[in-house]
Amino acid sequence: MLIPSSAPPVVRGSIRNVSHNAERQTSLVEVSEGRVYRQRSGVFERHTGTIGVPGSSSSWHGYIHTLLQCHVKPGGGEFLFTGTEHFGEAWLGCAPRYKDFMSLYQSAWAARQNPCEFPLD
Repeated sequence: MLIPSSAPPVVRGSIRNVSHNAERQTSLVEVSEGRVYRQRSGVFERHTGTIGVPGSSSSWHGYIHTLLQCHVKPGGGEFLFTGTEHFGEAWLGCAPRYKDFMSLYQSAWAARQNPCEFPLD
């Protein structure tokens, strides 16, 4: 599995909401509570926590377009979203769960079969 070395965006986050467009065969995925590893434009914005509210911190929020055939639905778990930006919108293929991606990445790294580095946090 290759890590996209130069193709923005690369974001880790949770799926907060999904709306489907059957006519266009696409889904619009709302991603929150994430970390932005790379992006070219401001598709993902940092939302800062409320001052004086315990446990409040900053997080990232944005929207990604994907194909309807990926069957995206909101729910628990973290995902790794990678793709491209077209006219200021993020587009991607089907996203793996972050834990599954990390397992594959670490195996490829150990076998020296991955040309790009990815932060292990």
